[in-house]
Amino acid sequence: MTQERIFEELNRIGVPTNVRGRYYIETALDWMLRQPGHRYAITKELYPMVAEVHGATAARVERAIRHAIASAFTRGNVEYLNRYFGYTVDSRKDKPTNSEFLTMVARRLQMKGENQYDPDQQS
Repeated sequence: MTQERIFEELNRIGVPTNVRGRYYIETALDWMLRQPGHRYAITKELYPMVAEVHGATAARVERAIRHAIASAFTRGNVEYLNRYFGYTVDSRKDKPTNSEFLTMVARRLQMKGENQYDPDQQS
């Protein structure tokens, strides 16, 4: 799996490419796929790592990812989102939390046969 596959999957979901959180999500998913079987401490590990890569703060990363997810659930591919997330999302909130979203997308990418992820592979 390459970063291109992450990019394509986020496009299918409907995460806008013009929001900063999109790039944070791409970085987070790349890291998650490089760490198969690792239990993700989203707040204590993932946000600070993404923040360091992008020269931001962990709080800004968290907020930007939340905004990107909200944008996807507002303007994204509703049919694909329903198939993708189904009943895993709390119906009172209408969208997953950052952690739920990142975990679900990472698992979905792995289940699509992408668990053979080679971060050094060039596409």
